Amino acid sequence: MRIAEWSDDYELGERIIDKEHWGLFALIHDLRAKLDIGSAAESIETTMEALTAYVEVHFDREEALMAAKGYPDLENHKAAHAGVSRKVAEFEAAYRENPENFDYEALMSFLANWLADHILKIDMAFARFLREAG
Repeated sequence: MRIAEWSDDYELGERIIDKEHWGLFALIHDLRAKLDIGSAAESIETTMEALTAYVEVHFDREEALMAAKGYPDLENHKAAHAGVSRKVAEFEAAYRENPENFDYEALMSFLANWLADHILKIDMAFARFLREAG
């Protein structure tokens, strides 16, 4: 599964959120690279743990910004974040339990689809709200 490259298309116009989104791209690309070269299980697990933690921190910051700006769709956005957090944690747990039989392609497919879909659709709705609100 090919992971999209970071581009200006993913920028919301909120500096800290854009930097964190870039960080998500970087972590996911790092994980893909480790899988492609057959890195040690411990290295892959460390990157997965970092991704899980990074997602949680990013979502908390994004939700706090949305609350501060009075974003009317905050609860739906929180629900989307919770679903992603749960799925990432499930992948991490499944990897820890059985790295030899872990479905790497399912993980990468999920991450690639989520990254593009979430930022380009769900987060961009927030960006439009910010621009319209001034």
